[in-house]
Amino acid sequence: MSNIKRVAIFLVIIVAGIVIGASFKGSDVLDRAIILGLGVDSAEDGGIMLTAEVVSPGNGTEQVGTFSKNVTVNAPTIATAIQNVAEYTGKEASLGQCVVIIFGQPYYENVDFTDVIEYFINHHSLKESTVICCCEGSAKDLFNNGDALSQSVSLAVSTLMLDQAEKIAVDTNNLLTYARSQTELHCTGFLNKVKFVPSENKDAQSPDKTQGFFSYREYVVFRKNNYVCTLNEQEAQGMALFVKGVLGETFIAEMDGLKRTLQVSDKSVDQKLTDDGGLEIKIKLSVRLGKTDSEEVSGAISTKKKKEIDPKVLEEVKKQAQALAEQYLAKQAEYDFDLLQFHEAYRQKEGTNKALANKPTADFPIKLTVEVEEN
Repeated sequence: MSNIKRVAIFLVIIVAGIVIGASFKGSDVLDRAIILGLGVDSAEDGGIMLTAEVVSPGNGTEQVGTFSKNVTVNAPTIATAIQNVAEYTGKEASLGQCVVIIFGQPYYENVDFTDVIEYFINHHSLKESTVICCCEGSAKDLFNNGDALSQSVSLAVSTLMLDQAEKIAVDTNNLLTYARSQTELHCTGFLNKVKFVPSENKDAQSPDKTQGFFSYREYVVFRKNNYVCTLNEQEAQGMALFVKGVLGETFIAEMDGLKRTLQVSDKSVDQKLTDDGGLEIKIKLSVRLGKTDSEEVSGAISTKKKKEIDPKVLEEVKKQAQALAEQYLAKQAEYDFDLLQFHEAYRQKEGTNKALANKPTADFPIKLTVEVEEN
């Protein structure tokens, strides 16, 4: 490299450093209220009650370091509500680090929140990958469980849902995925439903302190951002059976006079249109006996030797799985939603048309077959 090029590169680095140094101000961070999570509820006047979990670096009269607090404001629209958060904290509200948006039950069951979804999806700094979900009761109450968890509610909920989705649960919806579901073909989609479950307090130092954890085993169905119904735990299990990537489902059956836990270790789901215009779905499950924690321990409770599963047990698992799957299909037909993309299967054959988009899910003839084998 010539000396001239070396000098030129050196000058570019120096100029870049000066520009960056001049544009950065330490007070920029101190002037921001970083929002980790948002809870959307209905206000008494028909507007929006917004709860924001805010992390704000301490400065001036504030404590040193960072702290998290909840700010609840009322406003006619979501945009003005976020502006009110800024006014309440005295700092610019930043959504760039928002990890979760939670809709409260009285809100999502009664309000068409298309305008709220459009605001979030078009926001310049909110990530499209932000987790979006519903909750039991009000979102404000859910966010007020931070002391019980001794951690941020926003981080606890988003971490729980993302970790579980990778292991055993139906995928957690993010903002972009949900928004698309409300505009494509039959316009139906779902959101996970989170609830706080109190647990026994064994802390002698704080005997009156509430303790608990977050759980989600139900799903809330929407069509065009309007509430359709809620899938209970059994119906949600039935839906999960149709999802190829979901493993970890468990079944209980009696074997050798004892109740045994059988876990799904592999699954295949085949779906195809038949010549008579029906939809044929075949679910094949491979199951194995649940392992004990004492697998490496010798003695009577050891599971070192593989135990064959009784054919009667496999038949029992098949009956349970068939019943759960049919229970879900019945709910889907009753409330006319389509989380399994049956409409999409027909679109690939017939092409997109208005009649297909509006065709009730109950009008699709479904033939379901469930098979269970030992892994």
